[in-house]
Amino acid sequence: MTLRDRGPRVLIVSIGSLFAIIVLLYVSTLFAQAVSARRASKMLDALEALRIGDSALTLERVVPQCTLTQMEEMYRCEVFAGWGRWQWQGALARVPTKYSLPVTRGLRRLGIHPWYLSVYATIRDGKIRNLHLLALVISSRVSLGARWELNEKMPNRFISSSPTPDQTRTYIGEFSITSLPGGRGISIAVTPDSTPRELLSRQISRSCFQSFNRCDELCSLLPNAISVLDDRGEKWADCNGSSQ
Repeated sequence: MTLRDRGPRVLIVSIGSLFAIIVLLYVSTLFAQAVSARRASKMLDALEALRIGDSALTLERVVPQCTLTQMEEMYRCEVFAGWGRWQWQGALARVPTKYSLPVTRGLRRLGIHPWYLSVYATIRDGKIRNLHLLALVISSRVSLGARWELNEKMPNRFISSSPTPDQTRTYIGEFSITSLPGGRGISIAVTPDSTPRELLSRQISRSCFQSFNRCDELCSLLPNAISVLDDRGEKWADCNGSSQ
């Protein structure tokens, strides 16, 4: 067989090998994201069960990626998960929005979308005195956020000049997301006086971390928080066209 005869075969084999590599990388990414979503779900189950005064070692068991090697008063641990381990943000920040957003949407249609969890706590005398969690998820159009915290008492920054009993017990409000793409999130602060339903309002929908999800608005990310807002007579602009 001459070199000229082998040329088409080499080209076909090369194209086939490249295609196989692309498919393997794609399947591997979907698998890695599924594993990350499963781990995040278990971690959230445990974090949502923690209460003020629990042992700091409990936090270490809940978040095995983080170790309490130094019992500092402010302890912070970031847990990255999903495609790109959130490094996509640094790359897309250098790309014009008109190009980066279509790329993000295209990847999401393929089941590859970035999400992020961050956990930090105040530890004092070996006990949890304050616990924060931040979750960011990319929807088909915007970023969606869930931010909740446990406190011994309601921080002053959440108390208005004329607070209601609901607000001093459990705060639910909004915050803006300025990363790519921008968006909005729900912020929740609970205290030992919060009701069981208000504590459940922090529960993040685990399906929002999964590939090919339909988590496109805040009421999909934090459905229990929306129901508490409804009970208080408040509405959320990003849910079913209602106005706040």
